[in-house]
Amino acid sequence: MTLQEQEIQDQNKNDQLLEAAKQLLSAAGIDANAFDTAINAIQTAKDQSSSIVNPKNKNYLDKTFIYEDVDTFIYKRGDTKGIWYFRIWDTNKKKAIFRSLRTTDKTTAIAAARNIYIDIKGKIERGERLKQITTDELIASYIKVLEAKVTDTPHKGIVPKTFKSKKYWLQNWSDYIHHLHLHKTPIDKIRPHKTRGFSNWLDQRPKQTALHTGARSREQINNNVNAVLAMYNQLAVRERYISKDDIPQIDRLHYEIDDRVKRDIPTLEEYEKYYTYLKRVYVTKKHNQGIPSEELEKRKIFSEFILILANAGMRPKELLGIKKKEVKDLINQTEDDIKNGRQVIVIRSDNAKTGRSRSVVAPVKKRFERIYECYRKLGVTHEPNDYIFMNPNSNSKRFREPYGRMIMNNRLKATLKQCGLQEQLTKEERSISLYSFRHLYCFLRLINKVSIHILAENIGSSVFHISRTYGHINTQLHAEEITRGQSILYKTETTNEILPVAME
Repeated sequence: MTLQEQEIQDQNKNDQLLEAAKQLLSAAGIDANAFDTAINAIQTAKDQSSSIVNPKNKNYLDKTFIYEDVDTFIYKRGDTKGIWYFRIWDTNKKKAIFRSLRTTDKTTAIAAARNIYIDIKGKIERGERLKQITTDELIASYIKVLEAKVTDTPHKGIVPKTFKSKKYWLQNWSDYIHHLHLHKTPIDKIRPHKTRGFSNWLDQRPKQTALHTGARSREQINNNVNAVLAMYNQLAVRERYISKDDIPQIDRLHYEIDDRVKRDIPTLEEYEKYYTYLKRVYVTKKHNQGIPSEELEKRKIFSEFILILANAGMRPKELLGIKKKEVKDLINQTEDDIKNGRQVIVIRSDNAKTGRSRSVVAPVKKRFERIYECYRKLGVTHEPNDYIFMNPNSNSKRFREPYGRMIMNNRLKATLKQCGLQEQLTKEERSISLYSFRHLYCFLRLINKVSIHILAENIGSSVFHISRTYGHINTQLHAEEITRGQSILYKTETTNEILPVAME
């Protein structure tokens, strides 16, 4: 065998050994490219051991190029004890970038420098920031951005309730990243496919509060996904911490879209039983011996609150936010308007869910007069700028605040139980909330043939939403028209032809 043949044979053996080593490392989860980098670094260190460039600058000792790129090299500083450093030139920002390699071994330094070079060079070319942040740092920065947008006026920023929801959703994401043990990993180092299972993880995660029961809403889980992706698009990508290709991949959950009313509507019989209890038992001295008169007045206020919801169709939050000056008589009111006590209630833009002001017309004058009388007995006289449903416990010139929904909701739960309705609702797996009385209002207006367009204006909703939510009611109201010609199948008097009807 000639010397040349021996060299070729040795080279083939070396290649086979290197390939076998790469396969073993790959099976162990180690990137084969990193292996190649390390091997090349060792060879480079050997080749350059006798040809090190020694610049005159004392801060660039043992300067060694790791690639042909003349702007990238490793070196030692004159004021350190043999630690190797990495230096690359940022052509976009026209400045040098330095990194400590934290090693005194040249081979290790070259291998580390090449990995850093690939990372930083790619970031420079893509225009990304070289500064790295973790997921929790990103969340903290994004929350500050959201906090600056918080406003009480819907659609002019983020209302406090939405801000609270977004913080909760982002905390869920933080918990998931901690679950994956990636909380210390910079976001640009987390591979997008690693986070695909977030939705399933959250779906299976037990709820952290006893106030909720049952499974998590898949719709809300997908909303959580949207909030997370918005953070990466609006902050991480915009501020160039990552590129669009590095945005986490998250699989959404499939679910059937339910356009039905999400809260149960009381039947007319249930509503009659409930308001009869409120007016004839809940507020009377006869049935409440020993109850302080102050509490009875508060009960009367609550009762009128419920009845206004059912007769005006406002959202509970909107009704609680109404001020005395915003309840007015109709312009050019007729005798019938006066007789029925019809008034206009102005919903301010900052008090409306849609962020648009509107006027609600409803027969509520006598109910508001009863409310004012209750407050006078509690020692409270309403000024024009006062909330109508003012919390008597905050009765001072500085703190005349309205009731909160939780207070009203707690009274609702108590009265449903006291009048016997809750037992039946529980058996039927139904739930009545304050919002249910808004749905009851819409139901009653529709069965009384109120135009869906006028109804939409009065309740501050859209025709599309009303049609989608209450469409089943509308079809029932027009049952005669829909089934016309379908009730009887008969022959004509003159022929044997059968009148055309749809097949059942």
